[in-house]
Amino acid sequence: MRIQKVRYEHFGGIVATEDPVSLAWVDRDYLRARGFAGGAIWSGEDPGYLRAPLEMEIAIGSRCNLCCPCCYTTAKHDGRDVPETQVVRALQVAAEMEVFHVAFGGGEPLLHPGLLSLAREARARNLLPALTTNGTLVTEQWGRAAHGLFARVNVSVDVPGGPRDPHCSSDVAWRAVKILRQAGVACGVNFIMTSRTFDLLPQVFEGAAKAGADSVLLLRLKPAGRGSAVYDALRLSSAQQKALLATALGLSKRHHVPFHLDCALAPLLMTAGRSSKILHLLGATGCIAGQLLVTVDLDGMVQPCSHLDLRVGPVEDLPELWRRRPAWGGFGASQPALSVRCATCAVADLCRGGCAAVKNHHGLSLAASDPDIACQPK
Repeated sequence: MRIQKVRYEHFGGIVATEDPVSLAWVDRDYLRARGFAGGAIWSGEDPGYLRAPLEMEIAIGSRCNLCCPCCYTTAKHDGRDVPETQVVRALQVAAEMEVFHVAFGGGEPLLHPGLLSLAREARARNLLPALTTNGTLVTEQWGRAAHGLFARVNVSVDVPGGPRDPHCSSDVAWRAVKILRQAGVACGVNFIMTSRTFDLLPQVFEGAAKAGADSVLLLRLKPAGRGSAVYDALRLSSAQQKALLATALGLSKRHHVPFHLDCALAPLLMTAGRSSKILHLLGATGCIAGQLLVTVDLDGMVQPCSHLDLRVGPVEDLPELWRRRPAWGGFGASQPALSVRCATCAVADLCRGGCAAVKNHHGLSLAASDPDIACQPK
């Protein structure tokens, strides 16, 4: 196990490792026993939030060679690339705040001519870079170049009948996964869950196993970007929500492929009657925007979530903005204010009221319950 860095927090600290990539939250006694001391950070009262985000997502362009109807952006063929100097400024801020991971997004990141250079800039600042790609531009040459630079590359996959651009064969994404794994790059697959893709999950897990993917990340369809136009028609039904967790657990066991949940999908699975212990083991949690994660948009502005149009301020001001918690409009609270309906729920601390982007889509406040979760207070 190779330690990337240790960041002190009031409770103790967070230990980041690179091989394997992980973040461990440890107490003060653990660190003291290993010769670490938090100094002033361990003094005074608990501020109630972390000293910095765990991850910064940075949009590096709005160009894409596909036009997927479920995309949470409006990326298109004639979009633009963010200047490298602007991205490097964001990387520098992330490094100064001791952020652990940065994720390059878009658009299709591989279209940016400076992508590999930006990954090297991140590495030079002790940041672990990652990205998600549609896989169409992944070649054996690119895979060799990515090895040792990217801590992780996830490939968005699809199967016939799924939500991706119908002009792109699903075989392209699976080929990209194989290339990356053969190049020694840690690689998983992303799959968007909709009412039409639920029955395709067996094919996704089987394909992931055959291609050598190390995991499957299941994502909820977001009512953002082009996804806004199809969300209402494609959101998961109540029956699908209740069956999804058991289905994914069974497929994961059968194909020996772990799965993860994004923070928008996780609340939907909390309706399945599983204990909070199992949900914790799965890393299932609701909205982490402004608490564990921040995003930087195409103009260098910080947002708590890339699926909402809520700008907090320029990335250069992030260290000060992070301390001004009211500026985040309720995002980032360790215990968010929630509706009476959620207050009586046994998994409210995990669910956190559901997805903010969905609430916004329905014209609701952040404190409201996510109306598309098929749950009842327990």
